[in-house]
Amino acid sequence: MLTRVSISTLLIIAVTVWGVFLWFLGIELSWDHAKPYTFTLGFLTALVWLFDKYLWQFGFFSFLDTRPSLQGTWRVELNSTYRNPNNGEPSKTVEAFAVIRQTYSMLSIRIMSEESESFLVASRVEKNEDGTFYIYGVYQSDPKIHKRGQAAQHGKVSEIHYGSFKYKLIGTPVEQIDGHYWTDRHTNGSIKFVDRRKALFDSYEKAKAEYAEP
Repeated sequence: MLTRVSISTLLIIAVTVWGVFLWFLGIELSWDHAKPYTFTLGFLTALVWLFDKYLWQFGFFSFLDTRPSLQGTWRVELNSTYRNPNNGEPSKTVEAFAVIRQTYSMLSIRIMSEESESFLVASRVEKNEDGTFYIYGVYQSDPKIHKRGQAAQHGKVSEIHYGSFKYKLIGTPVEQIDGHYWTDRHTNGSIKFVDRRKALFDSYEKAKAEYAEP
């Protein structure tokens, strides 16, 4: 996304080129021509900020192929291929909540479960030729401190790890997100985001309390 410095640089280039053409056309130049520079820079900076923060979500910018708005808290279901090393039993479905914060240039997805939190390291939103949107990304998962290095007899060992994912956005506006993930612990699984709420929560407990209300 453009910053104030990059906008200023582009504006200086534009003003310089514009001045050169005026000079070639024989139009007398003066410092009065440069007076609107500060106001123009301020206006363009404010416009870019407004677009990045809010305006990209409105339909009249659809010609830019802007990505769908995902901001809010989602209820998440996680199913993993992990099996208990002691008895071979598969993992149970994990309940979690995803808090998505988004602007046009930034996407943050933080998934919070009872045992851990994960957050994006890198991501890309891509629109296919058929109009469907996908998110590709890499994340870091941080188990809560008392869950790290659990003894093997408890059936699992939780450590900080990394993974990648592919999510498909479903609906217009988006009402569901389905995907798969892979981890550097040689496991993978499916993930589903549903039931979006506008509020943004900072902890699993707060989100669970919100969704528990009738």
